Amino acid sequence: MPEQLPNALQLREVKYGEKTTPERRRAVAERLLADGRVAEALDCFLILQDEDSIGRIRALAIEEGRPVWLLMIARSERPIGADEWKRTGAAARAAGRLREAWRCYSEAGDEAALDELKAELPGYELWTPAGKDV
Repeated sequence: MPEQLPNALQLREVKYGEKTTPERRRAVAERLLADGRVAEALDCFLILQDEDSIGRIRALAIEEGRPVWLLMIARSERPIGADEWKRTGAAARAAGRLREAWRCYSEAGDEAALDELKAELPGYELWTPAGKDV
């Protein structure tokens, strides 16, 4: 019987605990990824600086149109190109996640795509918390 996935407190220890071995962190990350808990797995891979696994999730983000995963990667000082944002936006739009597509096209600086989306999202603008530069 496979090991049960960690709860929130256990996962915190897996991610940040000094006694957690890289092997254990990697094994939990792979299980999280297999279970569809991509953001949590990505956290672990970023801590491990496992570029191959980060690359797999980057490709998955683009393919599935998931800007939040790309944002996590970008915030770890790994640049995301405009073309990657556009492809992610196209996938999000095709899946009907128009606000996520808007985010991607905003990140890419693709004004033409944003203009197209405006017809489908009248009055929508990406919300930015006061004092934040996202």
